[in-house]
Amino acid sequence: MHDQASALRGLVAKDINRSPKIRVLAVTSGKGGVGKTSFTVNLALALAELEQRVVILDGDLGLANVDIAFGLSAKYTIEHLISGERTIEEILLPAPRGIEIIPGGSGVQRLANLERDKLTNVIVNLGRLDKRADLLIIDTGAGLGNNVLNFLKAADDIIMVITPEPTSLTDAYGVLKTLKQEGSEASIHAVINRVQTESDALATFKRIEIVVQKFLDSSLNYLGWVYDDPFMGRSVMQQEPLGIKFPESAAYRCIQWIAGKVIGISLHPPRKAGGVRGFLSKLLRSF
Repeated sequence: MHDQASALRGLVAKDINRSPKIRVLAVTSGKGGVGKTSFTVNLALALAELEQRVVILDGDLGLANVDIAFGLSAKYTIEHLISGERTIEEILLPAPRGIEIIPGGSGVQRLANLERDKLTNVIVNLGRLDKRADLLIIDTGAGLGNNVLNFLKAADDIIMVITPEPTSLTDAYGVLKTLKQEGSEASIHAVINRVQTESDALATFKRIEIVVQKFLDSSLNYLGWVYDDPFMGRSVMQQEPLGIKFPESAAYRCIQWIAGKVIGISLHPPRKAGGVRGFLSKLLRSF
């Protein structure tokens, strides 16, 4: 039987060392309801303020909602790209501050079964993102589903959004444990969301850091915290991101600070970015 995944990896690898390369950043959480998508959207806005060209891939394939968070409605999704009906330029959804969104869909799993000509078309289209943006941010689904893990293992860096709630810490540890077992090489950075004080955030991070070091013999980078802010809830209800509706809010100021640190990660990473082709190559190893 012809191995379609191997065929794709071979196609991807042909031009993997060219430059410039987009950096792929996956935002995830151990459980739903911790503010992951709101954080992703506002991080993209803050990065755009810092003159970064950002594309968001809505990777929550079962419950895509990045476009909704911006108050937008997507006409096409990544499924239209994979089927060959539309180009990457046609499915990209324009958002404020020059951000572009690749709307989610359930078609990513079909990559491994596509015919060679369609695989080539997908690679050529997604490869054009390398020149179009500096950062590809993937808003993954929550939890430990196969789609989530595949995205995380393929990313250059992972941001884990955690709240001080015990269930959030437990579920985040479960994701970290699985990534360790799967041999993920991505750098993992923690953002502590919905905290009252800086000391609360640090205490939360220390709790998970100790467990990760003791039982996983691994490390976790502390990227920062975001205050529990009533303006965040209001912006979600009004379908207008915090960074646009309430840019002076305490929570958004935290995210702006984190955005500056993310740029530092991008400029001085522990390992080089593989670009879109490197991301696809790693993603398809899971099929």
